[in-house]
Amino acid sequence: MGAIMGRHPTVNKNLLPRMRARKRHGGKIYYYYDVGGRPRKEIPLGSDYIAAVQKWAKLNVSPSPILPTVGYAITRYLTSPGYAELSTGTQDDYGFALDKLTENFGTAPLDQVKPAHLTLYLEKRSKDCDEWKGSKHRAQREVSILGMVFRYARSIGLTKNDPKESITLKKLPGRKKIYITDDMLDAVYAAGSIALKDAMDLAYLIGQRPADVLSMSAMNIKDDILEYRQGKTDTPQRIVIAGPLADLIKRIDERKAANKVHSLFLLVDERGKKMTKAMLRGRFEAARTTAGINGKDFQFRDLRRKSGSDLRDQKGLDAAQDLLGHQVQAQTEHYTAARGKIISAIPIRGPKTGASKA
Repeated sequence: MGAIMGRHPTVNKNLLPRMRARKRHGGKIYYYYDVGGRPRKEIPLGSDYIAAVQKWAKLNVSPSPILPTVGYAITRYLTSPGYAELSTGTQDDYGFALDKLTENFGTAPLDQVKPAHLTLYLEKRSKDCDEWKGSKHRAQREVSILGMVFRYARSIGLTKNDPKESITLKKLPGRKKIYITDDMLDAVYAAGSIALKDAMDLAYLIGQRPADVLSMSAMNIKDDILEYRQGKTDTPQRIVIAGPLADLIKRIDERKAANKVHSLFLLVDERGKKMTKAMLRGRFEAARTTAGINGKDFQFRDLRRKSGSDLRDQKGLDAAQDLLGHQVQAQTEHYTAARGKIISAIPIRGPKTGASKA
């Protein structure tokens, strides 16, 4: 999608002023701060973008621009105490949105962004968002986050403008709660690579969100127990490694041992490299397409609901609540309600006995 405002540079696109990106051996991108001068001097900022932005902020000690841009405000927000206090899961979600907002509004002066620009952005993003993150829901989420950036910018004196203030976002119906049947699961599973099969098995067996599943590593295994904290809620979880879960981890370890690349993360691709969100999404969508299943009918995150629902049927609501990490049982009951409760049929009254009189 083209930029909503401003013209984009073709070199170091979407980067902060004086920030440069260099692709090194193996395709990894490293960031640098361009000091300028002759010969040109660059200060290494590392390969992690967020950490690079934080280092950039410390080096870029000059006062804010005469016309502060949206990109500058986003950078200031990324280095703020408020952002640092967010959970890892929320930071990841914000990061996805802020990347898109920087791409479309980064060079635009804060004072020149109007409600009409946000409306246009909503229309375009609603059409081109991928189903992994939703469409209209994701577009509205991004505009809400942009409004938050403007409120932050106002609080530190960068602008008095707030284009989001005059825009009312419609309350959209949530995605229908879906229970993935065994047939649907089996169809996608059969079409998937071994790396996807590992991911689907782990997601189902431990009943966690995709981001948490991808973050699992050997460091989380202690005394035959899988210990971790949920990224979204920071809830501590401890799952005994036994039965199918033990078999899965053994299978994963054996596959990883056969690769030249060795990763501590449980989920790796076919060559042994850490499975990223993009890798998982690509493999899952390909397998789902091969299985002939519509994207709206089965998303990877639905494995968590299926896991909780199946456990509820087998061992009751308490067991499902423990696995899912919900604080209150009502939340688990609502979350696993897509399949419905198992109930007994109403006894049917049989026909009356005895011969009828003529």
